[in-house]
Amino acid sequence: GYTTMSTLMTATPIHMNMMHGFTIFSTGIVLQMHVVGMFLPSLITGDLIKTFGHKKIIYTGILILLITIFIHFNYETYYGFMIGLILLGIGWNFLYISGTSLLVTTYNEQEKFKAQGFNDLLVFSSMAVASLSAGILISLASWKTVNLFCIPFLILIIASIINADRKTR
Repeated sequence: GYTTMSTLMTATPIHMNMMHGFTIFSTGIVLQMHVVGMFLPSLITGDLIKTFGHKKIIYTGILILLITIFIHFNYETYYGFMIGLILLGIGWNFLYISGTSLLVTTYNEQEKFKAQGFNDLLVFSSMAVASLSAGILISLASWKTVNLFCIPFLILIIASIINADRKTR
């Protein structure tokens, strides 16, 4: 989820400014609304997880990110970018909070520091690679390719959930 968010968040202002001629001010407003989408849902995400469970919130986050990609594919307008990045923030929030809160249920007390450290290493390393890759992808390929690049990461999340369900049975 973090990789998808980081890729699209980094590529969007480049695409808006360089390919569509939007001003830095306009792209800044879109990014500000994205940050609102990332953190405002945190006020209720924990309650949603308690009510519906981790898995449903993760699947909802994936669906929201797929809707984001659909919007990016079909609406390369100011409001298309804005709605897309707001939804990107909400989808990221659902995946990040539900994934992080699910992590603490998977290890015992003696493993907690190693588990959290390994998780952070994976999350933030993938985010760094995604951020650096976004500019390269958009310059070598296209906006649509950047969006398509994110889909395998969402499929990987779904496959991980299915695999974990299979193992717990």
